[in-house]
Amino acid sequence: MEDGAVNHESEQPLSLLVDLTSLHAPLTGIGRYTLEILCQLAQRPEQVELRGFNDQRHYEPQALQAMLSAVDAPQDDAPSLSSSLTYRAWPLAKRLLKHIPGARLARAGLHNKRIARASAQTEGSIHWQPNFILGAARGPAMVSVYDLSHVRFPHFHPPERLRWLDTGLASTLERADHVMTVSHFSKAEIIAVYGLPAERISVVYPGVAASFQRRCSEEELVRVRELYKLPAQYLLSLGTLEPRKNLKGLIQAYATLAPSLRQQFPLVLVGGQGWNHGETDELIARLESRGEVLKLGYVPQEALPQLYQNASAFAYVSLYEGFGMPVAEAMASGVPVMTSNCASMPEVAAGCAELVDPQDIDSISAGLNNLLGGLGTAAQSGEAVREVSANYSWHTAADSVFDVASELHQSA
Repeated sequence: MEDGAVNHESEQPLSLLVDLTSLHAPLTGIGRYTLEILCQLAQRPEQVELRGFNDQRHYEPQALQAMLSAVDAPQDDAPSLSSSLTYRAWPLAKRLLKHIPGARLARAGLHNKRIARASAQTEGSIHWQPNFILGAARGPAMVSVYDLSHVRFPHFHPPERLRWLDTGLASTLERADHVMTVSHFSKAEIIAVYGLPAERISVVYPGVAASFQRRCSEEELVRVRELYKLPAQYLLSLGTLEPRKNLKGLIQAYATLAPSLRQQFPLVLVGGQGWNHGETDELIARLESRGEVLKLGYVPQEALPQLYQNASAFAYVSLYEGFGMPVAEAMASGVPVMTSNCASMPEVAAGCAELVDPQDIDSISAGLNNLLGGLGTAAQSGEAVREVSANYSWHTAADSVFDVASELHQSA
């Protein structure tokens, strides 16, 4: 479907029903992907009529617009205090529920009832599930599947998440009328593992927000440097503290660099707490005590462009990604990038990054020496990198999602 041209002009707007469960604070990568595409589609009321649902309620178009506006709003600016508190408290409630025996099964049953009710209320809609597993939706349905890390690296997932994917994804791919994924690498993975025909899968690249491509003012850069007590030069890495992101390997390689290079370019780590990161925390603590690592934890979206643009270089050595959003964001910011030579990362970098073997500490160390010792090489120059990153557009992503939904509607 991605290569076909669909006429976007129609007498009646396309009705699209979306599962909004991933839109909770703080946003994950899937939540960000869902939000940005929906915000683009919401600007096209003549083409598409958006409705949605989550575990709490059903959203008609006007309510959905308000909900999308509130997702990224600072707490003081959210539309209403009660809705803001509910929105932010719900993720905590879900984490607590995970520890109650049978809670996930009960929640899945309730969620299926919500889907069935939402489908009944919006007969004739195309259903989009942006988060892997289709529920009991009626009518044509499309699903977004980002990667198959649970198949390739099952030990990188908590047992509960692994059971959820192992149990639900195969049947989802059988039932979905169309599958969307975020890279040609992931498309090839889905074909290889599940045997889907290529024509049933479309690649919908994520976009990079304009805030990363815009040059920040010196005042903005200084404000963020002071807020986070950043050094004048630093090596940035961004990712959740979990095994798949391979921060342990990055830190081990960084520790082999010459002390003078570590002092010149301290490693700044950005990202929320994931799981199974005890050994990584110990490595971080040793280097923190010497002033060679600065751990910021979770940083709000609005501060990320300044963090990237203040950085001297960016390193991202994940073992497996369906796309690798931080690579695209760093490139859009004009920062020299080092990333993994496997999975989707070479596709995203498109020749504009230092590539290393993420499972080889010596390879990562050599890459860091090349990156920090040769900043501003031709392949990683600001303009060349930004030119590649310009291919990643949320407007284009929304076009692709709309095209898939339109074709499903026409063939229904």
